[in-house]
Amino acid sequence: MEQKKYWDPEIETAPREKIRQIQLEKIKKLVDRVYKDTNFYKRRLDAAGIKPEDIRTLEDFQKIPPTRYLEDFVATPVGEKVAVPMEKVVNIISTSGTLSGSPQPVMISDADIEVWTDSFARFAVMYGIKKGDIFQMLFPFPAIWRGFTRAGATLVPFTAQTFLMDNAIKLMNNVRPSGILAAPALFLMMDRRAAELGIDMKKIGIRTVILGGESWSNTYREKMEREWGAKFYDVYGLVEIGHPFGECFEQSGMHCWEDLFFTEIVDPETEKVLGPGEPGEIILTSLWRDAMPLLRYRTGDVAQWLEDKPCGCGRTLAKISRIKGRTGHMVKAGGAKIFPVDVEEVIQKFPELTGEYQIVLTKPGIQDMLEVKAEYRPEVTELETLKKKLADGLEEATKVKSKVETVPYGTLAPAGGWKAQRIVKTY
Repeated sequence: MEQKKYWDPEIETAPREKIRQIQLEKIKKLVDRVYKDTNFYKRRLDAAGIKPEDIRTLEDFQKIPPTRYLEDFVATPVGEKVAVPMEKVVNIISTSGTLSGSPQPVMISDADIEVWTDSFARFAVMYGIKKGDIFQMLFPFPAIWRGFTRAGATLVPFTAQTFLMDNAIKLMNNVRPSGILAAPALFLMMDRRAAELGIDMKKIGIRTVILGGESWSNTYREKMEREWGAKFYDVYGLVEIGHPFGECFEQSGMHCWEDLFFTEIVDPETEKVLGPGEPGEIILTSLWRDAMPLLRYRTGDVAQWLEDKPCGCGRTLAKISRIKGRTGHMVKAGGAKIFPVDVEEVIQKFPELTGEYQIVLTKPGIQDMLEVKAEYRPEVTELETLKKKLADGLEEATKVKSKVETVPYGTLAPAGGWKAQRIVKTY
């Protein structure tokens, strides 16, 4: 069977002018609908002196005040954000609750599931998934699963049993999937746990690994692709919005599903819209969300537009860089602004380390130096030499004086959940 190149070639290779026209038409309809159907956006637009008929261009849309997570999304009662009758809500999913302190409900309709599914069929084809491939899912979203099966894959879904790591590893060893979807920290945890169980995951035959939910470094990718003989791809999304970005086989930035999302990158302090090459905060609008649409949602994630030029995969859709990190996870040390992924770029170059690390904050505000804990492998004995080499590497990469503490194997591996805690406070 011939491998499909695109799931939706009419959109994925569309002229730029057509994409912008599609976006404008969908934005006009979306603003009109949320103004009529949600108390939240009627209040916000009225307060800003904006009516739906005022949105005539994409630039007009950018005059609408952004929606913030804590101050707007979390603080607003669910009933004021829902744009459909509750009988049309078929799923209630939730955020992780990391920032808000509790999971936040997100309403999903059948129409939402259909578009989300189709968008992941696009991802699946872009990642080279074809009929007959077995794909193991370690993300708990059925719409993602359905997208892969729609593209032809056989699915090992995320269930109560496969949520348990040992079960997931043993099932993987039996089923021998050709691909896996997971978070970077979870993937590392599985690899080390599999070794403890006497299972070499590298011999299972996995050829495609898709990682999302956290930032991860290019050094991590290079190391893992070298060791596994597989391709590692990035995917980005949020429960509240969907999944707008992902890498093609060129691995040179993430394509945007521009017919489904309107993406802006802004200065996080001034909210000024930025151009290519200027790092800033991503603001997203889902042009398809039916049950709980959000306008100009501030994600807190940092990236930049890449130069607008043809991609080797043939897609004409715009590309952004991979995610640098979250604005709230940026560490100020000395005169530098440092993200965890900057530290990981150095950590992953040391074969003596497991890849687990933490940045330690000792006081509010600007740190005197960059302090890092790094976990070493059981066989390592020359710890003082390792600490010196790692501190030098971090200082060279970040231009900030660095202090390193090395800790034994198993010290920093997360005890639960599937995201790593890369920043810890001691104050």
